[in-house]
This record gives sequence, C-alpha cells and structure tokens, in this order.
Amino acid sequence: MSHLFRLFSSIFLLLLLVSCASTEKHSITEDAAVATGNYRYQAWRLDNSGQFEAINVLLDEADLLIENQSYDAAVDKIERALRIKPEYAPAWSRLSWLALQTDSPKRSVQMAKRSNSLAFSDPELQSLNWSFIREASEMLNDVEAYQRANQKIESLNAF
Repeated sequence: MSHLFRLFSSIFLLLLLVSCASTEKHSITEDAAVATGNYRYQAWRLDNSGQFEAINVLLDEADLLIENQSYDAAVDKIERALRIKPEYAPAWSRLSWLALQTDSPKRSVQMAKRSNSLAFSDPELQSLNWSFIREASEMLNDVEAYQRANQKIESLNAF
C-alpha cells in the first residue's frame, strides 16, 4: 500500500511540475539574459542544483518581466514557482520588491518577513529584505519600524 502511495505521489508531483512549466517562447536576447544570470539583486541568484529546474525557469521568466516592468505578470510567475517550492526565500523576496514597486508597502513587509523566516542561513538575502522593510516603513511613516530595519541591516552587514 505504501509503495502505491509513493508511486501516485511521484506521478502527481511530476504532473504538477510539467503543468507549471512555461510554454512561452524566448528570443535569443532573452535566452542570453537568462544564461548570464540577469536578476536585479545578487541575493536573488537561482538555486543551480538542478533539483528545481521548473522553478528556475519560472524565476528567470519573472526576472525578465521585472526588467520590462511587467510587474503583474512577474508576480504570476513567482507565485507559480512558490506553489512548487513554497520555502524558496528568494522568491518571497522578489514578491516583496514587487509590492514596493506597485505601492503596496504592507504587502512588501509581509513578503519580506516571510522570506526572512526562510532565509535563516543567508545574511545577504536577509539584509536585502530588511532594506525592503525599511523602504516600506518609510512609505507607511512608521518611524519605529524604519529604525528597527536599519539596526537589522547594520547587524547583518557586520558579517
């Protein structure tokens, strides 16, 4: 019975990955941008382990959309990636940045905190997320949160 359950689980995951993979065509320029790691922040670099190829494809596409300021479409790609791997902290960080770009500072704080809760071993990503929290706090006129974010950034940059 457990073997049958594992088999069905494996098939389900495989189908989920295949259904989430994008069928959009890229131009040669877009492919070159993806190959060079064209992302806005170094902390967002992709997991190159090959274990999550579908996620990397979706995040590459999202980063190209971000470059073209197609923020809603980028959010859709990132959310698809998070349905596959909800614990991928750099994707949550991208959503935080996108929320700032679309004047949603409260959402930005939520996404940055979610990313930080998953990025416990990545001080570079945590610092980036705190910078988003700081910017959102400034937009919200929350002086206390702004100062707390500054302190976190300083302590993380000490590493």
